[in-house]
Amino acid sequence: MNKPTLHFTLAALALLFAGGAQADKAAQDPLAEGQSRYMKDCAACHGATGAGDGPAAGALRKAPSDLTHLAARNDGEFPTDYVRRVVDGRDFQQLAHGSVEMPVWGNQYRSALLALSEERVARKINALVTYLQSIQVK
Repeated sequence: MNKPTLHFTLAALALLFAGGAQADKAAQDPLAEGQSRYMKDCAACHGATGAGDGPAAGALRKAPSDLTHLAARNDGEFPTDYVRRVVDGRDFQQLAHGSVEMPVWGNQYRSALLALSEERVARKINALVTYLQSIQVK
């Protein structure tokens, strides 16, 4: 292997490992993982700050919830179990979950495309719930 090819290969491997290290760090930090998951899966509708004002909100039949006031609407206590169930969505898809416009994330994360174990689905959902708790208005 000539020197330029070797240098390119080593640089590519370094970037690959650096990306993997960042993913591992996010997996070890539920708040960071939850924020990343929120920005990827939720911000388009609920907005970057969780206020329900995402760029896709206007196209929906029902306005997305303001996720920064979940605790305030629950006498100051963050409804952890309820939020976890709503995000997962599999146990009450058409009832309290709201419109069918919100994806049932438990199914999405468990899909054949991602092929995640129930343990990993729960980790993703719990990280997202941890992030949502962190953005509550005081």
